[in-house]
Amino acid sequence: MRKPLFFIISILCIGLMTSCDESITPLEKVVPSSVKNTSISSSVKQTLVNGFWQYSEINMLAGTKNKMLFSRQNNIGLSNTISKIQINFKPDGTITSLQQGLVLQKGKWKLLNNDKQLELAIENQPAELYDIVTFNKDVIEYHAVLKQSNTDDATWSMNLAFLGVSATSVTEIVTVYKLSPI
Repeated sequence: MRKPLFFIISILCIGLMTSCDESITPLEKVVPSSVKNTSISSSVKQTLVNGFWQYSEINMLAGTKNKMLFSRQNNIGLSNTISKIQINFKPDGTITSLQQGLVLQKGKWKLLNNDKQLELAIENQPAELYDIVTFNKDVIEYHAVLKQSNTDDATWSMNLAFLGVSATSVTEIVTVYKLSPI
């Protein structure tokens, strides 16, 4: 499997989000893999390493379907584990995710392509590259794109079934992650 981190994150989100809103709503503000209108601050690294971050929203998108897995603002999935995760990007290029003081994951991070992409390499996993859409002192929004051509049939089918999308209607699934400072 070429995208094990995406698969692990998808499974984690699916498993942890059992109390999420189960409705699939029309897509309103998604920018798939061809990210447009990127908003990057001039001191990206300084902002990133200035304290802890938490998930504020996670969406999975396919075609015109949008499945919100987690949203602090809309009170979706707040009772789940993901709401308690704290992420610390350190100046030395390491990243740690914590839950109630316990380390969940460690890895390395770096900014690429004039700070428009974030590379994460979590312990014993291949590095994953994310497109940064928004980055400022209040929010980091980045996208992971799972392409049908780069994944196995079981993973692809599981994600499409979760989203309620037919196999013939899409060729990629975008997961949108938003982090906010704690």
